[in-house]
Amino acid sequence: MKTFKTRALVLREYEAGESDKRLLLLCKGVGRLSVYARGARKPKSKFIAAAQLFTYSDLVIAEGRGFHSLAQASVIENFYNLRTDYDALCCAHVITEICEKTILESENCDELLQLTLKALNHLHKTPTLPPLQTLAVFMLRFFAWYGVAPGLEKCCVCGREALFLCAEGLTCNSHPTTKIPISHPSLAALRHIFDKDAAQAFLFTATPAIIQEINNAAQLLWRHHFDWELRSAGFL
Repeated sequence: MKTFKTRALVLREYEAGESDKRLLLLCKGVGRLSVYARGARKPKSKFIAAAQLFTYSDLVIAEGRGFHSLAQASVIENFYNLRTDYDALCCAHVITEICEKTILESENCDELLQLTLKALNHLHKTPTLPPLQTLAVFMLRFFAWYGVAPGLEKCCVCGREALFLCAEGLTCNSHPTTKIPISHPSLAALRHIFDKDAAQAFLFTATPAIIQEINNAAQLLWRHHFDWELRSAGFL
């Protein structure tokens, strides 16, 4: 049986059989992959730590006939603090649900994996950064990765100054399209998120009102580009 090494984040875990788990992974160099962890639900399993939701590990994966299974696992980060903060936990669930639902099987997504790890790391280690701000930044950067970032300079229809946002970008109030108002401070935050590198995009100071506006922007883009609801977002 052939094996390969990768690093992977657990996006979802399912019970399988009497003591196994089926894991949905986001793997470096591989993308989304479904893997069986034999005996992972047993108290003394060698996979019990690596087979937990949100855990990032070094893995050796065996390729069988039509399935993959864990052969070895060494945990790098388990993001334990996510389980002690309700808001951070809910935001982490939304982030992994986005990855789960939008990535095709075996599609190389290393840039998205790094973005996801940065977001989880902020939720896990940066208590001064509001979880909803981290989630909004992740979602907006996700749209940039996906290739559908909105234009934020002038009205995308007529080129005039504008303080409304639609899925394509800024727009004037006179144009008939689904849009939301966007304040000058929130527009500055959006430009920061899209213009800075991934490490700096999360780091800015925002009032609760600004955080709510950039979350509204992220939700507007999601509803426009995807035709399903994010179930995890219902718990926020």
